[in-house]
Amino acid sequence: MIRVENITKSYGKNTVLDHISFEIPAGETVAIVGPNGAGKTTLLEILMTLRKADSGTIHIMGERLDEQRSVDKIRSKIGVMLQEGGMYQFIKLKEALELFAAFYSVDKEKIERLIAFFELQPYLNTKFHKLSGGWKQRFLLAIAFLHDPALIFLDEPTTGLDPKATQLVWKKLRGGEQKRKTILVSTHSMEEVEKYCDRVIVLKNGRIIENGAPADIKKKLDVDFFSDAYFCLTEGGNE
Repeated sequence: MIRVENITKSYGKNTVLDHISFEIPAGETVAIVGPNGAGKTTLLEILMTLRKADSGTIHIMGERLDEQRSVDKIRSKIGVMLQEGGMYQFIKLKEALELFAAFYSVDKEKIERLIAFFELQPYLNTKFHKLSGGWKQRFLLAIAFLHDPALIFLDEPTTGLDPKATQLVWKKLRGGEQKRKTILVSTHSMEEVEKYCDRVIVLKNGRIIENGAPADIKKKLDVDFFSDAYFCLTEGGNE
């Protein structure tokens, strides 16, 4: 699904990504974590075709990222969960669904299936800003899944949510047909990494310092919780 080979990215003299390489097979849910400034956002933006790497190669769904024709194909096959501020605050949900469906030529039947899966029917005539935090996140997920993308990018999808709302969001992410999709998620919640992700890539100072299943990393570092493993990796001097 994704193959990243030796990519670098700098802003002036500041190296943000330092020869990063990894592969992600189809169907995995993978977390990208690390301290602030580790390069998480830059990496995700490059994979989402929003920025270009300075060097190295990236293949996504068989397409090489540095070729414009391939970039256009990739963009049509990926979904991105918008931050709350990226949605029109006073638009009704049904209007937003129709708008985004028009962008991707999504037919009515697919929209109806999406509404049913995310249980949006009671809120279709509600304006976005009137929703609770949990329902806003659920709706933003629905928009990301609208055109049935093979690859989904999520940037801190549960920030600010209570435990129940967080559980509901992940239930929708991992439930039904969605469990077959490839998901890349950036999060500060190590509990979510441990509970919901197949694999985690840990960044520090622009480099990958660990890449594996949360359970395997815990075993390797002889700790009970992934939060302890994360602390050991990012604060304990590991490179």
